[in-house]
Amino acid sequence: MIQQLSEAGFEVVALERGPEIESSRFSEDELEVVVRDRLFSPHQLETYRADAESPAVPGRYNATADCLGGSMTLWSGWSWRLRPDEFKVRDVEGRVDDASLANWPIGYEELEPWYEQAEQDFAVAGAAGRNPFEAPRKRGYPLPPHPARRAGELFEQGAVKAGLTPFPLPVAINSKPHAGRPRCLYGGACTGFGCEVHAKSTSLAVCLPRARKTKKLDLRTDAEVFEIVVGSDGRAKGARYFDAEGATHEVLARQVVVACNAVGSARLLLLSTSKRFPDGLANSSGLVGRNLMLHHSALVRCLVDGPTRAVTGIEATRAVDDWHPSDDGRGFIRGGVVAEVSAFTRQPIVYALTEPSRRGGAPRWGHKFKRYLRDFPRTMVIGSVLEDLPVESNRIDLDPGVKDRFDLPVPRITRRQHANDIAMNRWFRARLLELAASCGGRDATSFEMPGVAYVDENDAVKGSAHLMGTCRMGEHAQFSVLDRWCRAHDVPNLWVVDGSCFPTSAGYNPTLTILANAYRVANRLIVEARRMNL
Repeated sequence: MIQQLSEAGFEVVALERGPEIESSRFSEDELEVVVRDRLFSPHQLETYRADAESPAVPGRYNATADCLGGSMTLWSGWSWRLRPDEFKVRDVEGRVDDASLANWPIGYEELEPWYEQAEQDFAVAGAAGRNPFEAPRKRGYPLPPHPARRAGELFEQGAVKAGLTPFPLPVAINSKPHAGRPRCLYGGACTGFGCEVHAKSTSLAVCLPRARKTKKLDLRTDAEVFEIVVGSDGRAKGARYFDAEGATHEVLARQVVVACNAVGSARLLLLSTSKRFPDGLANSSGLVGRNLMLHHSALVRCLVDGPTRAVTGIEATRAVDDWHPSDDGRGFIRGGVVAEVSAFTRQPIVYALTEPSRRGGAPRWGHKFKRYLRDFPRTMVIGSVLEDLPVESNRIDLDPGVKDRFDLPVPRITRRQHANDIAMNRWFRARLLELAASCGGRDATSFEMPGVAYVDENDAVKGSAHLMGTCRMGEHAQFSVLDRWCRAHDVPNLWVVDGSCFPTSAGYNPTLTILANAYRVANRLIVEARRMNL
């Protein structure tokens, strides 16, 4: 939104909690950047508990980046449009016990032109029409798809053999030079890393340079916002923040836009208490922080003949979407997308740390472990992004006992997995094992990774790079936090524009939808401001 508002002539003050990291510092050091997370989120701290009776355990559960450009700096570039049915899950599926299903207050048709703009601005590379299950579109992708590496070729051949329909996965990474940015160098350091040459489309590479050119942007980094200030009239007045030295500052604004991801935005609203809003800002419904959704994954590892070359190229090159729609015969609703992925086969340290048999008591040293490590070049992984049902008790609130470096309560994650998610994950694991065999894979094994791919109700996903819910949008203030324009029902000049607004999670990566919705909301704000309606 910063780009759209500043280009429209608004005076914009942007407060970023982290520093500006020059692209020359985007190291490919796996240990420092991914495992130890010392570059992008060195101060990140959250707690997790399964329910209100369980103790909360401190840790780093969510894959985020506290730096200028935000978590998009680290994304894989997977760029999906949600299917039309994913905007009306309550109508399509009906009532589901223990889930808080809701329709989106907008439909695919309203978001379609903004999907197109996001794809054009962020230079998505893909092959329109190759996925027979994709949402209808009026225009193709701006760039051609990336070539498949050997693992992608094996996946494509195996999918056809299994009767599925493989296609090039759409990604916002340049497949050829575009808009002054180079094509991808296929170095393999995408997910979890910053792109040193800006071939990966991010807000740092696309939006911020345009916003800065307007001279309308007052950008302040190392600015940790801890309160949205509200006036006696019930409107947001601005924000208070700490600078890098811990000094307090306040900035005033006519309109306040919050975009801190579904964890950070909920936390900020809950921190912003006052006499008017004793339970947190914009929280008359009691729903701020609730309905947290984190995609779950089924992951399968297998061995193939010869190197997969997973350490080169983008994270995924080929996908199938045949199992995305609901099927009454499967015993659960919804589904997700499946792809050949290199997330665990391009980083040797992460590969070693995710040894798939460890729950069965396999040693983490000795000849069995060394044999596993020797399989690294021939390992192929098939993964999935699976829809996570909203549950009201899955939430973000403020931990009463754990504080951050500014002595503020850290976000506390309370979360169990819905029975539908467990059944879905189990079914997809079985299908991926079959698909691995069709691809010529041997010794196929499910990844049993706590907090990512799980096997039962005691192994919920605790954190994610896909953060959704917590400030859901809807038509009625009693059942939602935001209206259809992502404006708070309780505070007329407060907007929350990130994955917080999602009523349901869909079975795709959420970033393109977050971008498209931000374009839509920015346009609304600009139009209403020009009409003097704000």
